[in-house]
Amino acid sequence: MLFDWDGTLVNSHPLNFRGLSRACASWGLTMDESFYTSRIGTSGAELIRELAAAAGTHVPIDEVVAQCLDLILDEIVELQTYQPVVQLAETLHGSLPLAIASGGARRAVHAGLDATGLRPLFTDVITGEDAPRGKPDPGLFLLTAARLAVAPARCLVYEDSTEGVQAAKDAGMDVVDVRCFRT
Repeated sequence: MLFDWDGTLVNSHPLNFRGLSRACASWGLTMDESFYTSRIGTSGAELIRELAAAAGTHVPIDEVVAQCLDLILDEIVELQTYQPVVQLAETLHGSLPLAIASGGARRAVHAGLDATGLRPLFTDVITGEDAPRGKPDPGLFLLTAARLAVAPARCLVYEDSTEGVQAAKDAGMDVVDVRCFRT
């Protein structure tokens, strides 16, 4: 079983939006919540590129992303879980190998695992730094399956984004869109 992190196991979107919008603002870029929400599943770097292009300016993407990550980590203790998905992982723990396959930053995912106490549930944690391209590219899921030594066709992915659902399908995996579990 493969679980996405952001938006699947945890409601990280409020923290991510605050961090990204504050980091962008410090470079003169304005990110409104509707833009952010419409692009869920897109990397922070790509969102910053889009905002800078729309504003006709250039910003140091890596510096803005690093600043955003620091802001997120400052608030990580506020991270909330999505209980229906967490309860599923808790139920499956010990009977099947479970891994996280997240396009998120390694530091943020690991800090979140510690803040929520979910780390013991997962055999492995694969993040955006481990794959050359983000979702919808299937590489992240294929790498996770390989690390678990499980054939992709035997994997079930829990995801919350259109890009992630597409990546799982392109990897030859079954997928559950968890957005139906949120109210």
